[in-house]
Formats: sequence, structure tokens, C-alpha cells
Amino acid sequence: MSSTINLQQKKKKLIGKREIIVSVLAIILATAGIKASDSLLGESGDNALCPPEMVFIPSSSGGFCIDRYEASASDDCPVVDVFTQKDSRENMASADCKPDSIVDASPWVFISQNQAREACARVGKRLPTNKEWLSASLGTPDKESSWGASDCHVSENWESQPGLTGSGENCSSSFGAFDMIGNVWEWTDETINNGKLDGVELPKQGFVYETDDEGLAMETGSETNQNYNNDYFWIKNSGVRGVARGGFYSNEEQAGVYATYLVSEPSYTGVGVGFRCVK
Repeated sequence: MSSTINLQQKKKKLIGKREIIVSVLAIILATAGIKASDSLLGESGDNALCPPEMVFIPSSSGGFCIDRYEASASDDCPVVDVFTQKDSRENMASADCKPDSIVDASPWVFISQNQAREACARVGKRLPTNKEWLSASLGTPDKESSWGASDCHVSENWESQPGLTGSGENCSSSFGAFDMIGNVWEWTDETINNGKLDGVELPKQGFVYETDDEGLAMETGSETNQNYNNDYFWIKNSGVRGVARGGFYSNEEQAGVYATYLVSEPSYTGVGVGFRCVK
């Protein structure tokens, strides 16, 4: 009888030890899973699948990567500091010329929407959609006045016009994308035709009063609107016009994440228009 009791007691001890081991293993595996997740997302939300020059932007469709800085011409380009339309043509004629996303570089300006689209493709990327651009820009500080050297470049408040990428340490979105307000307008991958986007008629030029989920004005007015940080909506309602976002170094309070420029044709180039890429 006592031997039977001793056998049962030993079985209970073994079962108890097994349960403890299983519990410990479960905790270890759960912790490992958390650490693996952390390594993918990173403390700042950056996805490890994004190249180091890009930041991760979460979205309902799973997220995407966007360049941390406005695009500049790489060292492999014939012209690194682009100052004319001819410079961009020379760069695009070179198969080795690709865009970079690095700090303290001259943004690649005098580049058309068509050329910017091709430049992004050379590094396996593309221009952002309107919605992607807006998502990446959210949280960027949008001051109304008194712009300093560390703020977004909207009032010629940096050393040069346009300034070197990332010069304004305070001009970062919630996800770590710099200069999405000001410095240079940024091409998106979209166009309007005779004042319509995807068949929807856009409002006349004016201050932003209401927007859709892509940050495009659906209603405008002649007076400033602080609910949209006094951002402005420029448009020509005839022909095909490229969509550029954010404002440039002289727009002052009219620049911002809702500021949109729908005036120039996709072939337009200028000192105040650049780009960045997504993937």
C-alpha cells in the first residue's frame, strides 16, 4: 500500500516539474517573439525590411518605406549639385546616375515629374502616391511665423535656398522623414487633368478648408484657416498638371502637409521642385 502511495507521489512531482518546464519554455518563447518583433519594427517604428536610408510608415495596407531625406544626386552622377535643367538631363543620360537619400546634400532640383519617376525606378523605388506622401508627412511641425534655422525651411530661414537636406533638426515627421514641409516641393506620382483627379473635380485656388483622406483640398476659401495650418492650394484647371506637395523655401505659412501645387506640367523643372522615393 505504501509503495503505491509513493509511486503516485513521484508521478505528481514529475507532472509538476513538467508543468514548470513547459511554463518556463512558453515564457522564453514569448519573450523571444517580442524581441523578434521589436527587431523588425525598431523602437522608432522603422521596419528592418526598409533600406537604411528609408523609414517605415505604417498603414492599413501593411505599410511602406519612404526616403528619410529629399533625393539628391549620387556621387556617380555627372552633376552632384544640380543647378539647371541641363544638369538633370546630363544626369539622366548616365546609366550610373542614381538618387541618394542622405543628410547634408543638395536636393536634386530642376527635375521633372517624369524624370523623378525614372530616377526612383533606377534604385527599385517609385514616387509616392498622394496618400503615402501625406501619411509620411504627418507630425511635421508647421509653425505660422518666427522660423529659425532649426525649423522647416519656408521663409528662407536656412543658409541657402534650397538648403542642404536635413538642415532643420526640428523639421521631422512623426516617423522620422525630414523636410516634408518646405525646402523644395516634392513630386508625387499623380497628375490631374482639366482640374479633375480620378474624375473628381477639385476646388479653385485658395486656402485649404477641407481635405480628403489623401490631404488634397476638397474645399478652399479666400481667408486663412488655422485648422489646416493656413496651408494653400495652388491649381490650374486646364491641361495635365503634376501633383507636388509640401511647399518650398519661400511659401512661409502657406507651406505645410496640406499645401499642394497643381500648376506645372509633368515636364516642368525649377529650383523649387524636387522629390523623394518610396517602396
